[in-house]
Amino acid sequence: MASPLFVALYIPVVVWAATGLGLLYAFRRSAPPVVLRLAATFLALWALLATTTLAWVLTQGGWSAIVALAQHPLLLFRPSAAILWVEGAIGAFLVFAVAFLLNQLVGRGFLHLLHPSERTWPPNLPAPRDWTSFLVFPSDRPEAFSFTLLELGGKFVAHRREVILMSEGLERRLTPEEVEAVVAHELGHIRGLDSRYLTFLRTLSRMMRWDPLLAYLAYTLTRREEFRADAEAARITRRPLALARALYKAMSAAPGPFPVGADSFLGGAGERGRNEALERIRRLVAMAESGAFAEGNGA
Repeated sequence: MASPLFVALYIPVVVWAATGLGLLYAFRRSAPPVVLRLAATFLALWALLATTTLAWVLTQGGWSAIVALAQHPLLLFRPSAAILWVEGAIGAFLVFAVAFLLNQLVGRGFLHLLHPSERTWPPNLPAPRDWTSFLVFPSDRPEAFSFTLLELGGKFVAHRREVILMSEGLERRLTPEEVEAVVAHELGHIRGLDSRYLTFLRTLSRMMRWDPLLAYLAYTLTRREEFRADAEAARITRRPLALARALYKAMSAAPGPFPVGADSFLGGAGERGRNEALERIRRLVAMAESGAFAEGNGA
């Protein structure tokens, strides 16, 4: 009969598998925050399994250990491997901590290097939270993106600061209604926790380029959330055509990809990014033609 410790070492695998199945179900059925939180949990448990396996291989002889583990996967779940799971947990925590720090450094780097100035919040949009900023930075590149920063307030109390950045190049090309639609799109990302979770997952996927599962998950969630943020902007402004026009103007004038780390308004670079932008425009036009947003179609 297996010892309690032997059984306990299987728990991360069981939870990881259950979370993965839950993620597959939630991807189609649940709200974005649920999906992103499940994705974060799935990746955290995956990191635990991966770093524990790596620790086992390094301590058991390298390539020969890989062969042995491939032949007998249960070796990793022997009670004698408990200390390796502790080391794996520490390793997984360090990987996520570094990804989090890089994510925060990128956001703060944008604010430091781009020298943005604050703009008045669009009057027709819902009032933002106290820590949401709408900023415009000097650049001819037509772009907008959002991210979340963790900041310390008085008495070392941490709070989140949501930042929406738009380039002067994009602002100049858009009408006030189109600017409002772009801000509403980024607000949709913030409400869906994209600027908190998705940006982090994308940073993590860039750190771990060798992992195709993580890359696919980051790409698929990014694509889905762009569509969802478009729908949220249409719901808020009731002007899907305004956002479609803004997307077309940004796509037509964009000279190339935005610096790594931004949740780009266009969603991506290259031919794939162009095709996705065109698909988003088609969906927004279909929303307008559906009659569901008749109040705003004249914008």
